[in-house]
Amino acid sequence: MKNFKVSILSIAAVMTIDSCTKADLPTPESENIIGEWEWVESSGGIAGTLIKASDVDYSKQLVFKENGKYRKCTNDKKDSRGNFEISSSTIDRYTLNLAKEESFGTLDLRFSGQDTISLYPKDCNDCFADTYVKK
Repeated sequence: MKNFKVSILSIAAVMTIDSCTKADLPTPESENIIGEWEWVESSGGIAGTLIKASDVDYSKQLVFKENGKYRKCTNDKKDSRGNFEISSSTIDRYTLNLAKEESFGTLDLRFSGQDTISLYPKDCNDCFADTYVKK
């Protein structure tokens, strides 16, 4: 029983240390990703459609944490979660990788100041770009 208690304490210590690890963010600007984001609109598709959050009966949220974890929600209920990684792509563009049990995808990430981001699936001509503002 004593060994069992030590094992549980060891596992808890490893989990605590792991949760304190910070994500590797390539530039000071990319650090702006940390926080809670609310979806405001999506645009694109073959018809160039614009969908505004104010015109639909649902909401979408993204949360990025300093430890490299993300959470995606619809109507404030968790849809998925996993790890994220950011790398520089060009001077004003980043690549955002969202990973969970199955591959979520690679996205182009653009910042518009400190409070707006746009996400667009890489290598997709007819997809929608989602725009989020920081809560």
